[in-house]
Amino acid sequence: MHKLPFNIEQLAEARTFEAGFRGAWFRCKIKNISKKKGILSCHLEYIDYPDQKKLPAQSKKGKSKITKRQLMVRPWFPPIYLESEKPNISTISGGVVVVNNAWNVGDLVDWWSDGCFWAGQVTEILENDKVKVIFALGF
Repeated sequence: MHKLPFNIEQLAEARTFEAGFRGAWFRCKIKNISKKKGILSCHLEYIDYPDQKKLPAQSKKGKSKITKRQLMVRPWFPPIYLESEKPNISTISGGVVVVNNAWNVGDLVDWWSDGCFWAGQVTEILENDKVKVIFALGF
């Protein structure tokens, strides 16, 4: 029995350490969860990269090749609604995020670009509902 908080066919997001995409989160689906030689893995199908082979996201163990292939997986983020446009609660089957549209310096953000989410932090509030964001790998 696995100890991951995921189920097969569940939508998720995976983070990779591959050059050029380090720190980015990719939308995926959990295709399989297994344990082999004490190593917990879940095989992922990338939604925005259908030609990409299914890659394993493995638990960290030891100082071998496994650590180099390690990916991080998180649940798919729920839909986001502005407070002024929130939907009828009775029509929602899962969780949602409701925001009041007021950004603050220090807020963490995910920016969708090039088929993946890039983690960043608001560094400055500009005019016309715009903000300045810094992107870093440490978020």
